[in-house]
Amino acid sequence: MDAELSYYATSGPTTQLGEYGNLVADLPAEPVRLGEIVRGLLLHNSVVAMRGMKLPPERMTDMKRTGAASVLDGVLDLEPDALDSKRRSERRMVGFCYHFALLHCAFLRSKGIPSRTRCGFARYFHPGRWIDHWIVEYWDGDGWRLHDTQLGRDGLSRDDFQDGLVAWEQSRSGAVDPFRYGNEIFWGWDELRGSLVNDIGALNKIEVGGWKWCDLIAVEPLDQPHPDLDTRLDAFVRAANPDSMDNVRHAFESDPAVQPPAGVTND
Repeated sequence: MDAELSYYATSGPTTQLGEYGNLVADLPAEPVRLGEIVRGLLLHNSVVAMRGMKLPPERMTDMKRTGAASVLDGVLDLEPDALDSKRRSERRMVGFCYHFALLHCAFLRSKGIPSRTRCGFARYFHPGRWIDHWIVEYWDGDGWRLHDTQLGRDGLSRDDFQDGLVAWEQSRSGAVDPFRYGNEIFWGWDELRGSLVNDIGALNKIEVGGWKWCDLIAVEPLDQPHPDLDTRLDAFVRAANPDSMDNVRHAFESDPAVQPPAGVTND
């Protein structure tokens, strides 16, 4: 377990802070407080729509940013204050749940706190449905603690959130109807495959917000079973172990089709 924790206590390609490391060094090494700081820097795109905020169209392109350093570029271009200075809503970078979880994870790792983002599904947005979502897991000394950075919810249960591996297994086993998983627009197997691929990447410290780059899962019809493909993806779930994701990481490294290309991870 020590090796597992050491692995997740250091930055990966998309959680490197680059030139901003010195700014983050001044932040407190306290997970919940770091999440609060992230929420003072970012604004979820659904809040923009709900409030009817009139932002320049180019502001919405920040949602395409990948990697913590790029997110901080967007944050500081809008407001060059210290990172623990809470911005007014209109001066926060517009993002979605991925950006909240990614930046929080980057801050945690910079403090040597084992942490990882997880792409999966939350049950608390819509009764009876699992909505695709990104959260953070951090090691609290006794186990992995689930934290929803976007909402500021700490200590989520496994009934509140299913990561991509669990959601895939639940659907493949027939325990849960796959069409209960989605994003308010798209439901079923495409959402499950995409979240699984993203979750596998995140467990390898390559956190990417979308999956349109992955030709492997671009099969038609997207929302229906595809036996050969789905059996291939089952192997990642079989490799998972609650105490070590080493076998999942090995499977990822051995399969280029599930690895985001450099152009995706460096945006």
